[in-house]
Amino acid sequence: MKFTWKFSPKRENLIALLVVAVLIGLITGSLAVAFRYLLLLATDIFWPDPHALLDIHKTYPWYMIMLVPVIGGLIVGPLVTKLSPETRGAGVPEVIEAVVNREGTIRHRTAFFKTLFTAISIGCGASVGREGPVVHIGSSVGSSIAQMIRLPAEWKRVFLACGAAAGIAATFNAPMAGMLFAAEIILVDFQVSYLSHIAISAVTATVISHHFLGKLPAFQIPSYELVSYFELPLYALLGLCAGLLSIVFIRSVSAVEDLFTRWGLPYSLRPALAGLLIGTIAIFWPHVLGVGYESINLALTSQLALGLMVLILGLKLLATACCIGAGFSGGIFAPSLVLGALLGGSFGIIAETLFSGHVATNAAYSLIGMGAVVAGTTLAPITAIFTIFELTYNFDIILPLMTCCITSLITVQKFYGYSIYETKLLRKGIRMIRGHDVNLLRSMLVGDFMTTDFETIRHDMRLGEVLKKAENSPYPHFPVLNNEGQLVGILSMSDLKGFLAEVGALSELIVASEIMTKRVTIVRPTDNFESAFEIFEGKQISTLPVVREKDQMLLGILKKSDLLLTYNQKILKMNVSLGPQ
Repeated sequence: MKFTWKFSPKRENLIALLVVAVLIGLITGSLAVAFRYLLLLATDIFWPDPHALLDIHKTYPWYMIMLVPVIGGLIVGPLVTKLSPETRGAGVPEVIEAVVNREGTIRHRTAFFKTLFTAISIGCGASVGREGPVVHIGSSVGSSIAQMIRLPAEWKRVFLACGAAAGIAATFNAPMAGMLFAAEIILVDFQVSYLSHIAISAVTATVISHHFLGKLPAFQIPSYELVSYFELPLYALLGLCAGLLSIVFIRSVSAVEDLFTRWGLPYSLRPALAGLLIGTIAIFWPHVLGVGYESINLALTSQLALGLMVLILGLKLLATACCIGAGFSGGIFAPSLVLGALLGGSFGIIAETLFSGHVATNAAYSLIGMGAVVAGTTLAPITAIFTIFELTYNFDIILPLMTCCITSLITVQKFYGYSIYETKLLRKGIRMIRGHDVNLLRSMLVGDFMTTDFETIRHDMRLGEVLKKAENSPYPHFPVLNNEGQLVGILSMSDLKGFLAEVGALSELIVASEIMTKRVTIVRPTDNFESAFEIFEGKQISTLPVVREKDQMLLGILKKSDLLLTYNQKILKMNVSLGPQ
């Protein structure tokens, strides 16, 4: 028997929605904690000591180190391919796709399979992260609860984001980072009123994490001090390097996918081949195994020499690209942190050598580098900044962290243009503009959805007549036409405000053409919704006149609200035609 709740925006229901947000935080936080223990169990099954993978050569012979990731790949590959292909890879792109194309609907079983397959992947030593899968798990929880209580699409998206925020918050003990991750990456388009629900879920999940795992941060955080403002250009240079590294990382994942496709290797066998590479590297450098937090802590405590740090950086990038590209279930957030820590540490050692006594320690640069690479790979600088800040709670770190993260962001935007999540969606044929599917927008023409229900005024109409018409009209905008019926401008209520006080004296002296907006942005009936949407977002306007190209005759009006409503209705019809999830 299904529980149904007919939603209405009454105060008692809004309070109930906050209770639902708390419930999502409780469940996701509990699952995140359980997932941590499951990872330890899975790693313990494959390896002698899940806490000491860097010492694996002391207890396992070389052939076992090489074979264990292969065995894990042989288990994960067929299971993912047969049971739940959407759990392949990071998980975050699939969550974004659910927000855009499926109104926040994620299959109920996704949380279970994502948990299982990621545990096996990380347990066997695959170089992937646990944060993306936790986001996928939390999002599935939020979406499932919203579906069970029959909430509308708007709230399904919100509660999906609540689950994502709770997952990140519980993983890092960082509720602000979780909230911003959901708003900046998952929802993209969001209203401030929803942040209260997202924040409540994140805080609740953090409380659960604190209770079971303690309040300590996930890493051994060094003390930080900005030695002088002279360091800021160095941090900007580190940000440039982080941005370039992010581009190499993103492109490497795509290159591996293309290589496997070119070879014609089945999806079920790809993880095993990647596992063979990981195992071979791990015989000599076990730093590539698993999530990589041990390597981060070595960098943050200045226990790695420059040469070894650079070598591990290259190997970890190769290992992660192969694992993600091959289809192991796991995220890119933790590998980005590892790459950032190693890059920052290497940069810091060089800076210490060149400017001894005038710069912070290489461990401090490792900390900043972590945020910079996350900002570059995800194009979410606010999330990256608050993730690192919540690990330190040191306000001295804010200025260099912002400098480094924003520089990394700009570098990726300038020389590449997409995050690692957007790249995955693009490769699936899905392009997003502020959370909307461009392919669907392109299929919808302005002429098919414009409205002809509007009122116009003549260019020579007197001010008094205009005001009288505006007073009795439900429309806030009036296209202004000349004697031939061509569009020559548009008159809005804001244009009229300045003349209201003097309407008596000027009512017969001023005509519409003197106060109208003459530079009007227009669309053609053959334009698609993608073009119209970009205009609406760029110009911050709500109405576009639709004119005939050959003679500028006004044909209709396109409203932003109608565009969004039509788009959402199309998405709903697509979902209905696909059947239940």
